[in-house]
Amino acid sequence: MDKGLLTIIIIAYSAWAIYSGYKFLTGRSPWLDQKALKNRIVKVLLSIVVGYFIGAFYLIIVIFKIVARVVRGI
Repeated sequence: MDKGLLTIIIIAYSAWAIYSGYKFLTGRSPWLDQKALKNRIVKVLLSIVVGYFIGAFYLIIVIFKIVARVVRGI
């Protein structure tokens, strides 16, 4: 695979994961939704961590679906 394409895929996946984590955390805690600087920093850091867990979960599901299609096709 081309190194440039792999970089684009990783950047897109990371952006989606962080956005998913941010969406997941929004509205869950009044403290995280406050506009103070430390609250926003914590929310961004948690968004990254939670987003990558969500992203890894969905990636595993996609891999299992692909494997299931390949096995059924044999």
